[in-house]
Amino acid sequence: MGDIKKLAGDIQRDKDLDKNLPLFMDNMEQQYNYYSAVKLSMNYYTIREMMDEGGKTSEAAKEYFMELNSILGKCFIESHKASDEMLADVSNIRKDIERRMQVLTSFTDGYEIYEYILNRLEAGVKGTINEGLSPEQLSAKTFNYIFSENDAVVVNSKLQLVMSQLPVRMTKNKFYDIVTNTLELYKGGNKKALNDFVDMLRKAALLDKPSGFCDIYPHLFETYEQLRGADYKNMTAAQYDILTDRLFSAAEFIEDESTIYILLQEIVNDIYAVLLTDDMRDKNLEKPAYKAGINIISVCIDDSETGSLAERAMDYFVSIEGVQEDIYENLMLYEAASEDILTGKAEKIDELGLKEQSDKIRILQKLVSTSLFASLDEEAEPGDADTEDIASIRKSLIGEFAACFSQNQMPVNRSIMSKLFSAMPIFFNTQQEIKDYLDYVLCGCSDKSELTACNKLLCELMEKE
Repeated sequence: MGDIKKLAGDIQRDKDLDKNLPLFMDNMEQQYNYYSAVKLSMNYYTIREMMDEGGKTSEAAKEYFMELNSILGKCFIESHKASDEMLADVSNIRKDIERRMQVLTSFTDGYEIYEYILNRLEAGVKGTINEGLSPEQLSAKTFNYIFSENDAVVVNSKLQLVMSQLPVRMTKNKFYDIVTNTLELYKGGNKKALNDFVDMLRKAALLDKPSGFCDIYPHLFETYEQLRGADYKNMTAAQYDILTDRLFSAAEFIEDESTIYILLQEIVNDIYAVLLTDDMRDKNLEKPAYKAGINIISVCIDDSETGSLAERAMDYFVSIEGVQEDIYENLMLYEAASEDILTGKAEKIDELGLKEQSDKIRILQKLVSTSLFASLDEEAEPGDADTEDIASIRKSLIGEFAACFSQNQMPVNRSIMSKLFSAMPIFFNTQQEIKDYLDYVLCGCSDKSELTACNKLLCELMEKE
């Protein structure tokens, strides 16, 4: 660790840059190769076991896994060098998985809109309305829960959770005012943050559906269309049961499918990083943990040996126990220094012909980050958001919401508003305003089925504390 800090310090002091800059970047690449290979071996073993156990894995996921198997076999069993073709294949798999996850996330957002409605219909269609419920007591109890701690961050967090469960009794214009006021908070701030926030709102409300929404998972789309076309005003108990059963089955499928694709994406990112740094493989093969990781991957690929997967890999796992944490700690020291070095010494990096390696390191940083689906393309900084930007986005967004609301039943629009409230900054200024709002929406709610559901959901929320 001392060597890393010394090397970074020497570079910051412009000491011997012709030697130290290439050394720093080579060492960093070698560390990425080491870390990614060891991490890959453990995740690859996990997914191979899942495949062998015949769990709920889709055919598409199995095909991606077999493609990755083939690429790793060429690298670690046949000892081929990484090629542009391998990188292109891994990149394509990464994009496909990202697209599938976008579709699954979009269905999750869509189903949440209708789950909100079904929850509020349950007591009415099932005949389980809580006739003795006191809205005044529920309002007071909820208010006390929100302000039980004197911490603004905790209060805001609780308030957003509560808002997502309260009855929505608000005109469209009032909702648009809240959206407008929220957008105004971004004035003078980073335009990317504004764009990300608007993108989140549009996706959460399904104003923006990803490519493949209608055809990648036909059964999920069929369920979504059934939910979208249901008559919530005149719903019977039998219709309610059909919809909730389909919703439960779809949610279960999404959870299983998302789990396998998240793990696959981790593997894809690690393979991508290993291939990008393949010229460091020979240096790392001297390390016992690196060699053990490669052997675990080889065991997972090669089915010709006798014995179970666990038996064949057990000895190798002993060699990498605790190593990943140590490698990561070293890597973080490099990453902590890298931004200042790659940016601050950019001119010298260009002069030394190291720009391509610098760009590669920035990609590697994304691949090993916790953001599994981060874009690997270099994005230009969009600058700050001004009044004109806010006005343009507001006009477009309000127009989209208006078109969406005009096509929906009232319960659907209320559900969308509720969903978005939980994602937006709080629009109250004082505790009294919050108390007044709780009293207004709970005590003014004439739908006993919805009030029963709110009581149940809010109490569950408060009991988690």
